[in-house]
Amino acid sequence: MYFCDMGLKEKLDLVLRRQALLGSAIEGLTWDQEVMMPKAGAFHRAQVVGELAALHHQNLIQQVLPLVREALVIPDILTPSEKAQLELLLQEAEPIEKIPNDLVRRFSEAASQAQIVWAQARARSDFAAFAPHLEKLVQLSREKAQYLGYEEEPYEALLRLYERSLRPQAVEALFAEIKDFLVQTIQACQVVPLSAQDLPPLRMPAAAQHQLVEEVLTYIGWRPETNRLDLSAHPFCTGISPKDVRLTIRIDEEDLLMALGSGMHEMGHALYEMGLPEEPLGWPITAAASLSIHESQSRFWENHIGNSLAFWKFMYEKILPAYKPAWLSDYTAFTLVQRANLIRPSLIRIQSDEVSYHLHILLRFELERALINGELSVQDLPAAWNEKVRVYLGLHPPSDAVGVLQDIHWSMGSFGYFPTYSLGSFYAAQFAAAIAREYSDYMEYVAEGCFDVPLEWLRKNIHAYGHTLTSEALCQQATGEPLSTRYFQAYIREKVTQLYEGAVALPA
Repeated sequence: MYFCDMGLKEKLDLVLRRQALLGSAIEGLTWDQEVMMPKAGAFHRAQVVGELAALHHQNLIQQVLPLVREALVIPDILTPSEKAQLELLLQEAEPIEKIPNDLVRRFSEAASQAQIVWAQARARSDFAAFAPHLEKLVQLSREKAQYLGYEEEPYEALLRLYERSLRPQAVEALFAEIKDFLVQTIQACQVVPLSAQDLPPLRMPAAAQHQLVEEVLTYIGWRPETNRLDLSAHPFCTGISPKDVRLTIRIDEEDLLMALGSGMHEMGHALYEMGLPEEPLGWPITAAASLSIHESQSRFWENHIGNSLAFWKFMYEKILPAYKPAWLSDYTAFTLVQRANLIRPSLIRIQSDEVSYHLHILLRFELERALINGELSVQDLPAAWNEKVRVYLGLHPPSDAVGVLQDIHWSMGSFGYFPTYSLGSFYAAQFAAAIAREYSDYMEYVAEGCFDVPLEWLRKNIHAYGHTLTSEALCQQATGEPLSTRYFQAYIREKVTQLYEGAVALPA
């Protein structure tokens, strides 16, 4: 059947499917760029991805949105669920409609090139080599913000791309609500020594770590027919389809926690991608609710599961003995979980404990906001970064590789992404509390290597709804109340009391 002979609903299904397939092609090429592509292919790959990004944008503007608008005004063509999905799609896509196709192409090409340069610059701790690419992305992002529109500041427009309801002032308020608790908790924990601090580092050869992480993730749901596990400079997850989801990790032979933590985090993303409905492809129900909800899944599996005493009992009894690390006899399950949860500021965000982690997010939010709003130059960024690390974490980066160059996000042009990590952590704590109310003994199963209870709860209450609800509505439906940071604070208080054995007095 030719397109002109199709009914409106058939046409809509077709263009939505095409939009999803173009998105999958971009995801696949981006994964290949980070994991497999020869370095010399960077320029050509940037052009290919840029052209596909422009085509993806063009299909949205010229095909998808006109048919969506037409379908929404014709009676009886849509079910109530379909109508609600398309209304949500339209609300979120209409600002993007204003962005010219040429800007989409230029931005995508610039980001593809910048990611290659960033990886090289990070390896050499050479911010000057990366700076021109970052400057270009900042300028293009400001241009994008002008087209998207905003009420008070350019950064506002970019933040909405990742979480539609967020405004910079709301993020400020969120951190104001939690900042004193974070700082006081860090200060209280720093003065209390833990026996785990004096035990040997968790050294393990890279090949053994890769095998161990794959084995652990298999217990949770990793499958060779559906997933890949590779290495990259910065860990990430790519969901090409629910049956093709790829993870990368970063390995430090001096510390198993790097690979295991990044594996659990990215597996949380992967489980969400694998749990989304497969059909009708391209409709919002087959997409994630938001980046904040996506991060709630990664933070749940990394922290509420991967940093729990139950998980480390499982590791101690069922996983680690087969690898025979020299340090295992020095540890118990309890001292291992103490080491995994040691609350001490770190220079590296992805190695940070669950408390100081959010100060890392705060400083990135403040810096990228200042960059986009024209209040901070790219040239002055490293010094501004180091100053905020000193003020918030009491540390000084010895090089830009462990400072301003440590994250991939700005090389992707992803300004506005970072706040979703903290928001996702707060959602994760609230979801974890809801799971515990319904299944009070589920951690006993985790200790045995059975992760079905939390996964099935998330499948039923989060994954199954795709992008048919906003983040706020999904949280309300799943937990019975709107998002609140009190669940995160309660979770941290309980963890500190357990792992510091009551020796730390936390703020009320």
